[in-house]
Amino acid sequence: MIVHQPVSRGFRLGLPSLAGLAPDHVAAGLAPHLDDGYHYLRRVAVGGERLESVVVGPGGTWTISTAQEAGRYRKRNGHWYRWNRSTESWVPWGAEPVTAARLAGHRLELHLDRAALPSAVEPVLLITPDIEVAWEPLERPGVHVHEDFSRLAGRITRDEVLTPAQVDRIVALLDPRQPLPRLAPSAPHG
Repeated sequence: MIVHQPVSRGFRLGLPSLAGLAPDHVAAGLAPHLDDGYHYLRRVAVGGERLESVVVGPGGTWTISTAQEAGRYRKRNGHWYRWNRSTESWVPWGAEPVTAARLAGHRLELHLDRAALPSAVEPVLLITPDIEVAWEPLERPGVHVHEDFSRLAGRITRDEVLTPAQVDRIVALLDPRQPLPRLAPSAPHG
């Protein structure tokens, strides 16, 4: 997997980027499972917002958001609930991490669509072992929920939906430091 370092304003001004020095557990977890046909981009600026992580490769375009709030969560009857240990009951929950993951995928879809690139994006919510997210059979959350990196990588690589040229163009759009891929001339000899 090819890891692209995030661009920061300090980097453009000649100062080193501290964001690029921080360890990235998502990149470290996915790297052993994805080959160099896949690109990993961190802190991608899209529509005035920063997306946590994006993976682009033959298996498509994926946004990856992480959940930090430990606990048990369940979607049923069209609403999200959180398990309250003190009352031992399900209470309404705003589902902010799920909504943020879904919106990250939607923002990137709009960005790619405006650039006339394949705009299908699969949003992922990456959870830790102390988080349980579940739903009723007909209550899909609108995001892929994964805890295990090998299973997530298996899902990313399951289908081939992008050509190498499409992958190059999407990566060039998301990482402005990348050279643009050479396009075929629109007219003969031209």
